[in-house]
Amino acid sequence: MKKESKIGAAITAVIDIVTAGLLWLLCSLPLFTLGAASTALYYCVVKCIRHERGRLVKSFFAAFRRDFRIATLLWLIFLAAALIFSADIYAIERMGGGLLGTVGMILLVALLAFFPWVFAFVSRFSNTVSGTLRFCGYLALRHFGTTLLMTMELLAFGVMIYLMPPLVFILPGLVCLLLSLHIERVFQPLTAEMSAEDGDDWFNE
Repeated sequence: MKKESKIGAAITAVIDIVTAGLLWLLCSLPLFTLGAASTALYYCVVKCIRHERGRLVKSFFAAFRRDFRIATLLWLIFLAAALIFSADIYAIERMGGGLLGTVGMILLVALLAFFPWVFAFVSRFSNTVSGTLRFCGYLALRHFGTTLLMTMELLAFGVMIYLMPPLVFILPGLVCLLLSLHIERVFQPLTAEMSAEDGDDWFNE
């Protein structure tokens, strides 16, 4: 009986991970909503899948609506920066490449490294756009090893999806779950203070 219950729980977890990823994909289709969708994905993966609290779909859309404004503003900043860096890299490569092209690539990868911290942070904490960027910059540098590892994982999953496009329907929830294993270790000291204030400590279980 225990074995069957474990198998059932594992199947449910897999279904939830895929469902969360599909919700993210669906809500990211307009592109400008990708930031809010990423925030909602992180929130429901940690709350509903890792801590088994609440209903996944309800939690996803609650977080999507709650954090839509700030997550969208942050995403548009990321998107604008990525487009500028990409345009610079393209122009430099057309002129023969060199050191400036390498610098552009480094900046683009650094932007990717920053992404998980920001939208995970928005899913849990309240702050201004500038305050969020400053604090997440501090976290990314303070925990540089974790930042580097997450960047490598994101690049690896990006390559997998490039080689096998149908994986885009399966991997987003799994990627988010993997990233949360790194991020939650950093967040836990901060959320311990939150639980004392608002009495909701599911994220510290």
